[in-house]
Amino acid sequence: MNTSVVLFTSDLRLHDHPPLRAALDGARQVVPLFVRDDGIETAGFAAPNRRAFLADCLRDLDAGLRERGGRLVVRSGDLVAEVCKVVAEADADEVHLAADVSGYAHRREHALRRALEADGRRLHVHDTVTGAVEPGVVTPAGSDHFAVFTPYFRHWSGQSLRDPLGAPRKVSVPEG
Repeated sequence: MNTSVVLFTSDLRLHDHPPLRAALDGARQVVPLFVRDDGIETAGFAAPNRRAFLADCLRDLDAGLRERGGRLVVRSGDLVAEVCKVVAEADADEVHLAADVSGYAHRREHALRRALEADGRRLHVHDTVTGAVEPGVVTPAGSDHFAVFTPYFRHWSGQSLRDPLGAPRKVSVPEG
């Protein structure tokens, strides 16, 4: 495999990032990508303080990538269309993404998977990136939630967590 795209969403970090690690392990080059999603913007999350915080986070992520030989690609628009454009430009084989639990994220993931598969490319979704355990793991039998904290805490305490991943030493990106 030559090139993979890593789509950063709410997980704007280099350390403990399974999608980034999987992409680096499976490809010679990686395109780190963040898309300012029109769907998120129009949902009312475009307050000035949120935009400033996001800009700071993206600057920090880009600086960390540059220290390792890479850089962050930032696009704006429809997430699926923008990811597909970057995939085509880089001639990438696959996209790596952190799983999310919202209905919007699930619809976006489904649309992205369909678009990539229609072009002969693959989407890899990695769990336990933005949460410590996969959704649904800490639920009681016969219900979708705990009503009392102590049983929840006991169940939660019995879960094994994955080991955190270190930040990569090097990130090779395609020219251009």
